[in-house]
Amino acid sequence: MRRRPDRSMVDTLLRGVYALGWRIAARIPDRAAEVIIAAGARLATAAGSSALATWRHNVTVLTSRPCPDDLVRRGVASYLRNFHQVLALARWSRAEIDRRVVLVNDAPLRAALDAEGAVVVLPHSGNWDLAGAWACLNLRPVSTVAEQLGEDEYAAFVKFREGLGMEVIAHTDPNALSTLIAAVKAGRMVCLIGDRDLAGSGVEVTWRLPYGRTARTTMPAGPAVVARRTGAALIPGVARFSGRGLEVVLGDPVEHRPGRDGLVAMTQQVCDFFAAELPKQPEDWHLFQPFFPAEAAA
Repeated sequence: MRRRPDRSMVDTLLRGVYALGWRIAARIPDRAAEVIIAAGARLATAAGSSALATWRHNVTVLTSRPCPDDLVRRGVASYLRNFHQVLALARWSRAEIDRRVVLVNDAPLRAALDAEGAVVVLPHSGNWDLAGAWACLNLRPVSTVAEQLGEDEYAAFVKFREGLGMEVIAHTDPNALSTLIAAVKAGRMVCLIGDRDLAGSGVEVTWRLPYGRTARTTMPAGPAVVARRTGAALIPGVARFSGRGLEVVLGDPVEHRPGRDGLVAMTQQVCDFFAAELPKQPEDWHLFQPFFPAEAAA
């Protein structure tokens, strides 16, 4: 019987990988990184895993089509590309960050930041850390919420994101909401991931799928709550890779609506934007956790 590795050993190994990666990733040329990533994607797809099976299900539902191995390989490659860029990002110059990011439909966001502020809500797509770093340099300092996993790994990623100019709040912090509200009032831009319902307290929405199909799921209402309590614009966005850069497509501001039904309606509007944009490049949706009900792919 094979012995499972000790958790402390795994944590130590992961810390070593991150420490090494943050030192050398920026020195690896894009072409060399692409070769390594393509090889890794082929190996991971051939080996398979429960996470990849979940991702395949998510994308099958998202696109209303079977998800072939080629798309799985592209999905793994996209995730590895994101991972490489995150490790390299801390050492990139401002010019390097600027040349890699393009915003589409950014006028409403810029107008909101000059008025009552903005809460931008994104799915796990593309490289949201690169988008946040660009925003800190070109728009406003960013405040965000991150999932708190292992203590050491979380501390390392907080240090990394703070080095980019971001304020990072743990999703388990009981003062997260008040901290985000204070951030908007202080002139910061709040950027939140809005597809995974980490707390399990989100609202039910209808995900409108291709070919007239629908699936029910839950999404966090936190972005809508922060926007309503501060008067800030709630703006959905989707980041996806484009060549060797990143395209961030922004939607128009979501209309503020009162009451519990209003929160549901606002979150539904965000959901509608995600549902329209993510199928255009599904390989960039890095969601390896269950999102749609199992029966939704039937």
